[in-house]
Amino acid sequence: MLQVRDPGFLDLLGLSPKIVEFVKTDAHEGAVWYPDQNELYFSSNRIALANGGSRADLKKVNLKTGGVTVLSAAPTDVPNGMVLDNNGDLLVCQQGSKTQGGFIQRVNLKTGKKSVVADNWFGVPFNSPNDAVVRSDGSIWFTDPSYGSVQGFRSAPKVNNQVYRISPSGVVDAIADGFTQPNGLAFSHDEKRLYVTDTGFALGQGSFDVTRPHSITVFDIGADGLLSNRRLFASVGVYDGSSVGLGIPDGIKVDTMERVYVATVDGVQVFAQSGKPLGLIRQSGVANMGFAGKGLDTMYMLNGTGISYVKLKVL
Repeated sequence: MLQVRDPGFLDLLGLSPKIVEFVKTDAHEGAVWYPDQNELYFSSNRIALANGGSRADLKKVNLKTGGVTVLSAAPTDVPNGMVLDNNGDLLVCQQGSKTQGGFIQRVNLKTGKKSVVADNWFGVPFNSPNDAVVRSDGSIWFTDPSYGSVQGFRSAPKVNNQVYRISPSGVVDAIADGFTQPNGLAFSHDEKRLYVTDTGFALGQGSFDVTRPHSITVFDIGADGLLSNRRLFASVGVYDGSSVGLGIPDGIKVDTMERVYVATVDGVQVFAQSGKPLGLIRQSGVANMGFAGKGLDTMYMLNGTGISYVKLKVL
């Protein structure tokens, strides 16, 4: 359950951490805590439709009762990653379909009203937005890989797989490219760095290419919001070497101590700010995770078939 690479890992988890299986449900991406109602929002795995299309559910779970609710959605919605904005609205990465490009959707959690924040860059439709973060200035940053096309439910991409920023006024800028499949992203706690995972190693149909990236890249963020000093933070592998299909860096989070948490299918790998590996919280199938609770001291993990959690000692 726990593999320690550095003694500092025990400062985070204590000597006898316990992974608790919280609820069995189809849970893939998101893990966004809504403190007003003590609920965790997430998306399901993709569901193939008879017409060749796909859909996925946007769901929430009450963290007190464990009750799961499926929110209403359009038949072609394929939600993936999500984040709360600075007003408490939920921003959802919708991956698109054969007839509709990907887009960033805003959901008012009090009224249920939905709207489109952005769906194109200079008139070119997005590919399949995957995950998003919001900076303190209100700007929205998100990754846009082409997994929808690779997995057969989205038309061929018309633009590179890039990272975008939506300004508070709604202007969309491409801020980073050169990725194979940009996936998760996270700001450092002080917002001076941006971490981006690349899952190009996973070809999207259950096969893998060892010559493609399974890595985390970090950038410095300037006072003008532009990125510089691109560098490798970590190339992610597996702890036991049992399968080349594991160790793919997907969702990523950073805590107040600047430790970096990465969902790597074999669990959650934790790194120091320097990139030094601290250890692994082993939980098979984890694609994303999120912090919740008083002091954000509980980490909820989504592993495809359920949600589990582990208490953290120090954040």
